[in-house]
Amino acid sequence: MCARSTPDSDGATAGSTARSGIDASTAIRGAGAGAAAFVATYVVSFLLWTFVELPEPDSIGEALNQAVIGIVRDSVPAWKAAGYVLFNAQFVEVTYEGALSESTFSLIALADSSLLALAYLVPAVALVAAGYVVASSPSIRGTGQSAAAGALVVVGQLALVILGAVLFSASGDGGSLSVPLANAIIIAGVVYPVVFGAIGGALAEVA
Repeated sequence: MCARSTPDSDGATAGSTARSGIDASTAIRGAGAGAAAFVATYVVSFLLWTFVELPEPDSIGEALNQAVIGIVRDSVPAWKAAGYVLFNAQFVEVTYEGALSESTFSLIALADSSLLALAYLVPAVALVAAGYVVASSPSIRGTGQSAAAGALVVVGQLALVILGAVLFSASGDGGSLSVPLANAIIIAGVVYPVVFGAIGGALAEVA
């Protein structure tokens, strides 16, 4: 006598499939969504850096800050400077190394009171959206599992953070600008995507 499945067994099989949770396909979606979030953040950072006008300085300090921004605009290609804005928006400062001095700074902080400050919102929003997309799967159940799935955007974000930190370095006229790799990996490559991706994943469960 040949065995055949019963409605109960079919239902149990379907139920176990629906509860399969996080698997390799989730990690792949996370990598893609994390990479997309990084690219979206970069594009917006580029637009803000290119088109935002600085207000008239109200003090000598603001004038000096804007002078630094002017030097960066004149000496660094826009596509690299936009990368600095991207990292500054995630609280990773840029390092300047000269023949006699070394310092760190944030272009966003230097452009205080300008619309460039909107850049702070971009990576958080992009990563929340990415985490939401990754966790929006019938196989992912529960807030904990959804948050974990959303946090997998770290896979794609981390890879591009490392690449960007290397590519955005610039040098000339006796000095160089770079993104500190360790800070970039820890803050922009791990902390940001895990935290905001998880928030997006949790939102997918309650939405």
